[in-house]
Amino acid sequence: MPTTLSRKLLLYIGSMVIALLAITFLVMERNQAQSWEDHLYSQSLSFARLATPELLKRFRGSFPPDEPVEISDMYDFLGLNRDLMQFSLIANSGRRLYVSAVFPAFQTRINELEGFTGDDLAERLDSGRVTMVTRRLPSGRRLLDLLEPAYSPAGQQVLSVRYLISYDSVDSRMTEVRRHFMLVALVAVGGCLVVVGYIARRMARPIEDLTDGARALAKGNLGIRIPLRTRDELGTLAQAFNDMAHSLSRSQAELKAKNQALSQAYQDLSSMQQQLLRSERLAAIGQLAAGVSHEIDNPVGIILGYAELLHADMEENDPRRDDLKAIIDECRRCKRITGGLLGFARPTAGSRDLINFNHLIEETVLSLKPQRLFKELDLHLDLPDDPLTLQGDPDQLRQVLINVLLNAAQAISGSGTVCIRLNAKDDRAVLSVDDNGPGVSSEDFEAVFEPFFSTKAHGEGTGLGLAVCRKLINDHGGDIHITASPLGGARLTIVLPISSRVKKL
Repeated sequence: MPTTLSRKLLLYIGSMVIALLAITFLVMERNQAQSWEDHLYSQSLSFARLATPELLKRFRGSFPPDEPVEISDMYDFLGLNRDLMQFSLIANSGRRLYVSAVFPAFQTRINELEGFTGDDLAERLDSGRVTMVTRRLPSGRRLLDLLEPAYSPAGQQVLSVRYLISYDSVDSRMTEVRRHFMLVALVAVGGCLVVVGYIARRMARPIEDLTDGARALAKGNLGIRIPLRTRDELGTLAQAFNDMAHSLSRSQAELKAKNQALSQAYQDLSSMQQQLLRSERLAAIGQLAAGVSHEIDNPVGIILGYAELLHADMEENDPRRDDLKAIIDECRRCKRITGGLLGFARPTAGSRDLINFNHLIEETVLSLKPQRLFKELDLHLDLPDDPLTLQGDPDQLRQVLINVLLNAAQAISGSGTVCIRLNAKDDRAVLSVDDNGPGVSSEDFEAVFEPFFSTKAHGEGTGLGLAVCRKLINDHGGDIHITASPLGGARLTIVLPISSRVKKL
């Protein structure tokens, strides 16, 4: 396998990183070890200066003390230094006056400490000052041999106290540091290798780009361009290659630009055609609305007149009086609806009253339930406890609700589930109507609000219902849109502003 440029860079830089990490660790380890050893020296010296006068008080010239309690208290006192292995009292002549037992934490080294003296003990005693010597036991472990002179109240040196202090705490810390460093070194080396590999890849990538570009140009791809990744000689070569490819593809680019201009002109023309069709549909709606209003108003007016006459002639306790009152109300509403349809082409301001939206929804649902289309529906109504009050035309909003509910009922052929849910969100009333019918495809979510567009079978709809609904809702400062429903069918959502007058109460 040939040695690539990437592999060479990875090998050389990786070796340098490992060497630098090793040197850094050796320097850090040495500094840390020296710091901990200095701390051990200062701590041991402070301990010796504190403990030596106490030892003289406890012995009182008797080696060992006569009282066993004194010996126990003395060991408890000295045991506060967890690194202390053994201590001894030595006369100025070099004779050992007292040698303590090895402290419990170091019982495994009794054999190593037996007979331990040190060749330079006499010289250290003659110096008359504190001396510290680091020694190594046969097992390889280190200890600190500290000799502290003890003085009488008159200032005369009476003896010296020798403390043997273990280096185990320092050595254990160094072992832990080495272990942590190995983990850090492994992570660092791994990370460095990844970074080096990335850098090597970045350096080799321009050469690969040139090779791929030359092959693509040979196959007739005149639009090939090499990215300028560097500003060195390879970058200059890539720029020259791009200039050559640009000169070859200039004519081809001009043809593409002309083709794009033609495509844009075609799209603009199509958009204008759609606008013209929409304008023609709106004009047709205006003519249709005028004709429908004229043709329906007359028979509805006659029915309304006769119904009012019958209502006036009926007795107060006649049970048919309420049914006749309902006919009168519906006829009047029908006349208002035809007027509203006419307003689709010729907008009118309409009345604006405070409306209890909860009550309007309940009224509308109650008026539709007796119809045959709603008798077998599983109708769920979820309204908030606090009524939502809107400002608008109740007849127009009722017309929207009836249209939406009729669409949902027709979509499931009068047998299925319809859920009506109302809630408030950010000062807006949000009404959603869900059904489990066949639904509407996502491509038609916006088209269903266009005039004369209908997803129903031929003869079942005119395609004006949702177009009128959108106009009425927009006149109220709201929005209406359709999405997929969790029930499997369609969800139609109406968003209307909550009246500001109510929010001040």
